[in-house]
Formats: sequence, C-alpha cells, structure tokens
Amino acid sequence: MQVQTATPKFGSSNQRTELHRFTTSSKYANEKLSCISNKSEFSALESAWRQLEAESIITPTVFQSFEWAKSYCENYTDCELFILAGYEGSRLVFLFPLMIVPMHGLRTLQWLTEPLGQYGDVMCAKGQDVSQWLGLAFEYIKSHAKTDLVRLRHVRADSLAQPYVKISMVDAKYDERAPFLDLTTFKTENEYDARYTSTQRKRRKKIRKNLEEMGSVNFDILSTGPNTDIAISSSISEKNAWLAERGRYNRIMGCPHHVAFLKTLTRAKSGTFEAVISELKAGTNPVSWEIGFRYRGTHFAYITSHAHKLTDLSPGRLHMDMSQRDALAAGQKRFDLMVPYDLHKESWSSGMMDANDYYLPMSALGRLYGASYLRTIRPLVRKIYYKLPASALRLLQTCFFCKRP
Repeated sequence: MQVQTATPKFGSSNQRTELHRFTTSSKYANEKLSCISNKSEFSALESAWRQLEAESIITPTVFQSFEWAKSYCENYTDCELFILAGYEGSRLVFLFPLMIVPMHGLRTLQWLTEPLGQYGDVMCAKGQDVSQWLGLAFEYIKSHAKTDLVRLRHVRADSLAQPYVKISMVDAKYDERAPFLDLTTFKTENEYDARYTSTQRKRRKKIRKNLEEMGSVNFDILSTGPNTDIAISSSISEKNAWLAERGRYNRIMGCPHHVAFLKTLTRAKSGTFEAVISELKAGTNPVSWEIGFRYRGTHFAYITSHAHKLTDLSPGRLHMDMSQRDALAAGQKRFDLMVPYDLHKESWSSGMMDANDYYLPMSALGRLYGASYLRTIRPLVRKIYYKLPASALRLLQTCFFCKRP
C-alpha cells in the first residue's frame, strides 16, 4: 500500500485555529494519515475497519459499516475511492470514507456510497481527538484531492463530524429531519400498542379488514435467497410506479445498480449486521414490503413500498406497525425512519434528528457552483418541487432540475 504520511499537531481541542495545521514533525511520527484509493487497498482494510466500528467514540450507523461500503464497491465498480485512514502506530483509529465523483462538470469529493448511504459520518476511536483528525484530513484534501468541491450530505446533528464541519464548511441550506422511534420506552408489546390513539387503532383494524377481503393477512420476514430477491425487485418496481403516478423522481430508486446492491447486502452477514426483508401478503398476493437493516441495536427502515394500485387501502400503514413490533421483539433499541422527513412518519416516531448538508469550495468553479446552485437555486427549486401538484410534475418530469431537486 502506498502511504502518504502526515502527522497531526495535537493541542487544546478548544483552539479552533489549530485545527487546520499540517505538520510532519517527527515528534508525532506515531500518528499518520493515508489515502486508500483502490479496491485491493480497500479490501485489505476490512479487519481494521470492523474493529474501528466497535471502538468508535459513538456507534456508527449502518451506512458506515464495512458491509455497506463493500456492497457498494462491488456493484459500483467505477467509483474513485478517496478513503482517508488515520493510524496510531499500526492501529486504525480514524476513518473518513469518501469518493471522487464527476458532477455537472466538476470533480466533487463526497461520502462513499452516496446517494445510497442515507447518513454520512467519520469514525474515530475512543481516546482520539476527532477534530484534530478532521483538521488533518482537510489539509490532506486541499493538498492532494484535486477536486472542485467537497460536498457532505445528510450530516446528522449527533454525528462525530457535525461539530467540525458546521464551523469549517459552508451550510448548503438543505435542512432535513430524520424521524425515529425509541423502542427502549416499551418493555412489552402491550406497552407499544398503548401508544396508539383510539382513532389510530380503528384505522389499523379497517385496513386489515379491507385487505382480508383478498385473503388472510400475513406478515413474514423472508429468508435470504430467491424470495428476498423477488421481494427486492418488486419493492423497487412498485415504488417507482408509485412515484411516476405522482410525477416524482428519486435518483436512488432510479439507479440501475440499486437492486443488485441490495441483493448483495442481503447475503452479507456478521454479528452486528443483518438485512431484514419483510413482506405483507393478503391471501397469496404480496401487498407491501420493507427493506430494512439491523445494525448495533438500530433497525433502519431503508425502503418501504406497496403495490401502487392498492394505495387507497394503505397496506403500508399496517406493514409499518408489524415491522416495528418485530423490531421490538428482536431487541432493537431504535427504529430509524430516516430522511427525508414526511408528515406520515410522525405517527411512527417519537423524535427527530436534524440532518444538514455542507460544502467546501476547492476551486473558483467550486465556489461559483456552491454559492449559486447549492445555497441558492437548489433550496428554492426543492421548495417549489414539493409544492407542485402531481399533474404539473408529470409535465415537467423530463426536466433535469425537476428530477434532482
């Protein structure tokens, strides 16, 4: 592995002026930063990456797991890796997983697995100064990345990176919220059931009754294999049909490699990672699906979808109830409904976590793109996009700015 080495200057974490210093002083020769830029180097990092997941200051999300990154690299073979790895001696203590992506005529440095990874963050071992490592990482980026822009999307307010990027990067004015349900407040399923109002219980019973006209209603967690492959393909297909009816576009749902990526993930197993593909049937007919992932005590509801012709019957509402009950029974501590925020998610959540976008220009073109598009045009287009009726969106569906607000 070719290692380009630099050493962080450790000092008071409150001295923000110290964050960007970059030195190769032999006094700190035990600390070094290297850039992983090819797939063989990435594969060699597996054991150390997994160890850092267990040792990080805060528990990472599933989107920082090695399983997630590995599946992405296997299915998106043309991605240009730029993974910054910090070492104390031979021990990996810091990881900043990035990749370089050409976009709109710019070379952009962004989170590895973007846009499939719903949250971005770094990992840093306990006892390390994450701000110092991030300062060193950004100095390395400025010296070696040769990009126009660093763009970090969906940085959660409780992430390790957020305190640093909030003061060191430009706010892209893309404010999101990630809803979640704290499952630790329910000791039993009866306590979970008590959270519903009488109106919500009546609605759930009505949904079940309507579905039962098609046959008995059954909720199943599918075993890995042909059944999960079919469920994944059906889920994506029905989600895209539902979006098309509303004149909307989702670049994750529209990605040609997405299905293969998810099928790869269902076959990834470790002690901390599990793909959970659930299906709701009415008689012999599948009516809704959830593609979820359980990682270190959190169930991530990655994709929920239903047979789009049955939208008026609301099978997804019943499915969500059963999925949350199953997560509770499995000992999960949190059920994450993730970004983007939608009003309907509130009834399934007990709290929200802010998630924001940030960017840092690295060239004149990057400064122009950031100031004109990311901070000005994009937030405005996004507001308009979500207010337009379905009929107007369908007319505009072929316009690029309407596809990717």
